[in-house]
Amino acid sequence: MESLKEKLIEQNVLKTITELQKEATQFLAKKLVIKGVNIFPKEIEVYYYKEGEFEDSSVHRNELQKNNKNHFYVHRYGLTKMDKFKGGNRAGVDFVVSEKENTYYSYLIRSAVINDGNPVVGPNKVLRAIKEACNISSFTELETNAVELVANEMPDVVLFSERINLGENSGNFRDCELRAVVCDDLFIETKYPAKEKMIIKYLQNKDNQQAQLFAKDKLGYIPSIIRNK
Repeated sequence: MESLKEKLIEQNVLKTITELQKEATQFLAKKLVIKGVNIFPKEIEVYYYKEGEFEDSSVHRNELQKNNKNHFYVHRYGLTKMDKFKGGNRAGVDFVVSEKENTYYSYLIRSAVINDGNPVVGPNKVLRAIKEACNISSFTELETNAVELVANEMPDVVLFSERINLGENSGNFRDCELRAVVCDDLFIETKYPAKEKMIIKYLQNKDNQQAQLFAKDKLGYIPSIIRNK
C-alpha cells in the first residue's frame, strides 16, 4: 500500500511536471537571437534536476546547465565545462534556463527553424546548423555568447510526449511527458518522431468530427483509432 510520504512525493512530481510543461509552452512562444541569427525552436525536451525534489537521472548535470541562464550548453562527456564535447553525431545543444546553483534546468533543442530556412530536425543537426549560421569556429564560442529571448507568436497547439531515446538508466522519469512540439503549419511536412501518437493523445477527448478534421490537417490522414472512434 502506498504510504502518505510516497503519495506526497508523487503529487509534488506531477505538480513539477505540469509547471515544466507550462514553462516549455511559454518558451516555444519565443525566438532565440545570437550573433544576429534568429532561431525558432519547434521541438524541445525539458531536462530538470533539483536534489530532493526532482532527481531526473537523465539530466547531464554539467555545471553549464545550472546558474547559466540564457546561454547554450553543448553536450559533454563529463560534469564540468572543461570536459570534452561529445563527438560524432552524439552532441546536441541545450538552451539553459537555470539561474540557481542548486538547479540544473535546460531545454534540448531537437528541431528548429533558423532564420527563414526549412525546419532542421535532430539535435546534432540543430547544433551544427546554429554553429554554421553564427559563422563561429568552435562550440566554446557558441556557449560564451549570451542568447537573447525575443517574444514571438504563441503556438495555437503544443503537443507533449515522452522524451526520445532515453536509456534504461533514466529511472522513474523516463516516461514523463517532457518533450514539447509545436503543432503549426510546418508540422505536416516535418519528420518529428511519434507524430501520430502525439496527435492521437491530444485528440482523445475532442469531438469526433473536429478530431478527424484536425488529424487530416496536421498528419495528412486520419488514424484508424480516430476514424473508428
